[in-house]
Amino acid sequence: MAETCLSQRKRGLFIILMVFLALLIPLAASLGAVKIPAAQIIRFLLSQGELKPSHHTILRNIRLPRVIYAGLAGAGLALSGVVFQGVFRNPMAEPYLLGVSSGASLGAALFFLLNLPALVLPSLGVAGAAFIGGMGTMILIVAVAGRTRANMGSLLLAGIAFGNIAQAAVSFLMMLHRDRADKIIFWMMGSFSSATWLRVIILLAVLIPAATFLLFKSRELNLLAMGSEEAHSLGINPERESFLLLGTACLITSTVVAFSGIIGFVGLLVPHMVRLVVGSENRAVMTLSLPAGAILLILSDMVCRSLMAPAEIPIGVVTALLGGPFFLYLLRGYVRERRNL
Repeated sequence: MAETCLSQRKRGLFIILMVFLALLIPLAASLGAVKIPAAQIIRFLLSQGELKPSHHTILRNIRLPRVIYAGLAGAGLALSGVVFQGVFRNPMAEPYLLGVSSGASLGAALFFLLNLPALVLPSLGVAGAAFIGGMGTMILIVAVAGRTRANMGSLLLAGIAFGNIAQAAVSFLMMLHRDRADKIIFWMMGSFSSATWLRVIILLAVLIPAATFLLFKSRELNLLAMGSEEAHSLGINPERESFLLLGTACLITSTVVAFSGIIGFVGLLVPHMVRLVVGSENRAVMTLSLPAGAILLILSDMVCRSLMAPAEIPIGVVTALLGGPFFLYLLRGYVRERRNL
């Protein structure tokens, strides 16, 4: 009976989040230098009304791609955070803190500076280069720090070290290519200003199968969260499953970074907020983290566009202001736990 009530509670919460997300999209699309009433946007999206030609162009080419991409990016980063925390058995693990996002940004910047976009489709090529950078960083971190809970401090230190090395490399590239510095800095600050329908489609093409695969692997993630020995005794290969789960999470993160730059702490904040409500079962956490992450980044982007309009605050600044204090709170709890051992 208790399990049935909890399951109904999860479904109800998922429906509430999806309804809120559906209402948030037209509200976010209404903000900007040219005001478009949200009610008009809703009627237009429901094919119940028309917009002015200028409003239609702005909404179709600028506002909707940006808002939808922000939602997809938030969903992807939140989902990746759940995977990182489960595989590493580390409540502070997430792509940004472990340096994966910085590694992905380095790969994307190198692809751009080597003029490789002329050889392949730019959007696909930069996403592929970002994945190589992010996955390479992940492999190095695991090689140095390991994957056990006992190495929690080493894991964070290794991630911070590799992340700083990658960001230093990007800064060095900016110094060598001053004529392109304005474009390279995009990967260091984070922004949705360059969102297009093509990038939305590419992220959807990555996120839908990746999220489906990760949800299908939720049992394996639950077992890995118990420890490698327990997982192996229950019939799974910890190394193989960890590689598959982390590789998929890195693919999502790298695609987001390739098109919107480094956005930190989403993968830290959202999974923890969801766990406070529904517990630690990873299938439920992943399912609810998708709309919760989308809502968080759409709201953050609204702040970026409206707080200092017409100027725009980098999205990474807003998420750092939200996630930084929360990370310190978790770190303080970890230090207290270690002292009590």
